Amino acid sequence: KLGFSVDVKLSEFVDRFLSWSKATKSENTYITDVKACKDFMEYFGDVKLSQIKPAKLEGWKVWLIENKGLSKTTANIRIRHIKSMFSKAVEWQYLEESPAEKLKQYKTPKGKPDFLTEEQVKKLFSVIENKTHLAIFNLLYFTGMRLLEAVNLEWDDVNLEEGFIRVRSKKDFHTKNYKERYIPIHKKLYEHLHHLKEISKEKVIPYKYSTVEHLFQKYSKKSGIKVTPHLLRHSIATAMASKGVSLQAIKDILGHSDYSTTLIYAKMTDDYKRKALEVIFN
Repeated sequence: KLGFSVDVKLSEFVDRFLSWSKATKSENTYITDVKACKDFMEYFGDVKLSQIKPAKLEGWKVWLIENKGLSKTTANIRIRHIKSMFSKAVEWQYLEESPAEKLKQYKTPKGKPDFLTEEQVKKLFSVIENKTHLAIFNLLYFTGMRLLEAVNLEWDDVNLEEGFIRVRSKKDFHTKNYKERYIPIHKKLYEHLHHLKEISKEKVIPYKYSTVEHLFQKYSKKSGIKVTPHLLRHSIATAMASKGVSLQAIKDILGHSDYSTTLIYAKMTDDYKRKALEVIFN
């Protein structure tokens, strides 16, 4: 009542922050908050909020790269979410000022997103012997869906007879731009969808978001090809652009709200052809 901040342990504040995040943010943003807080707690332990100083935050920032092995891009995501967490700590009067206010992100080169060629995708898929895992990878690749969209896809959204998938918002999930879109089912995808329908009754993918992420880590190691769900999305978009698919069609399939986001794939086609030629002589 007198306006003094209340010093609490980090675990207590994180619990409140994540409860608020789950209730107010999208599922994907909440999941990222959880990851950021987990890494933060691992480094700092259960200290008092007042003990977290700017110099220690710089140490955590370096630790993310050197000890956790995160890329600068991923580390920057963690940093942004922790800065947001401390802003809430100030707003809720746990702290008088945020120790992360002047914490800067890593500088990263601005360039075109990476992608896999069709040959690399085939090599990756060739090491996946589990039929369910292979079906999930094919679903993500041949639809270009975001992982969060895919794990929230229900069989009511899949029309095998007419050959399309509807990506839409639901009660506990919304698409990135809140719009729904329709994706044609590729002929190579039917076999995998029929398999998934045999083992999963409501949702198309019988696993949680984090479980699918772990599958990507597993098969990245097994194949020697570092891959993420979003990299598959870039890969199919680049493949379509290289084969002359219109940018408008790619925009509609991927669900981009801004046409400028799709334009980058037009610039990537030369890189795609170069990589494809390199594969021939390897």
